[in-house]
Amino acid sequence: MPCNCCEIENNTFTEDDAKADLKHYRKRGPANQTKLILEAVRSLGLKDAALLDVGGGIGTIHHELLKDVASEATHVDASSAYLKVATEETKRLGHEAQVKFIHADFTDVADELNQADIVTLDRVVCCYPNFRELLKAASSKSRKAIALTYPRETWYLRIGLKVVNFFQRLRNDPFRVFLHPVAEMEALLNEQGLQKISVKRLFVWEMALYQRAVSI
Repeated sequence: MPCNCCEIENNTFTEDDAKADLKHYRKRGPANQTKLILEAVRSLGLKDAALLDVGGGIGTIHHELLKDVASEATHVDASSAYLKVATEETKRLGHEAQVKFIHADFTDVADELNQADIVTLDRVVCCYPNFRELLKAASSKSRKAIALTYPRETWYLRIGLKVVNFFQRLRNDPFRVFLHPVAEMEALLNEQGLQKISVKRLFVWEMALYQRAVSI
């Protein structure tokens, strides 16, 4: 389902970018912040789980979790270039029967998607101006847990992202990076019945794992 967001994503996240990310993944494995999500999800001890990966990029999370945690996955991404590369890699790995790909802004199609045991959002929250809409939609799809990464609330990132967005404006590129208040994100997820059980931090990224006390 193409959308305005998809147009922005296609212009910002190109096929060359996707191929470069795939080359890095094949050579060095998942990015560091993605490793934190994978470790957190594996700590839950789930098997044969259904995974929903929002903004899945080249598909790293389901490429990895289909090895031992998940038996099926839904990959939603607004970038057609990244979806193309992810689909090709999924076929190469022999996982094509287990993964459903959807080209859309997740918030536009969330109501149409089935619930999953695990929902992941790796470097996705920072791409949305309205984190509340995104996280409410994501939590409504999660039966058991949500794992997400987002920029840390630090002085150096506040300055750095202002610089990034300044240059985006100079280039007439509508894409922006957002630094959302972690306390407000946590409060919203708490309201949706999810409690934070793990948090890990890198220099730029923070990973949080939320779990339902009672699965739905």
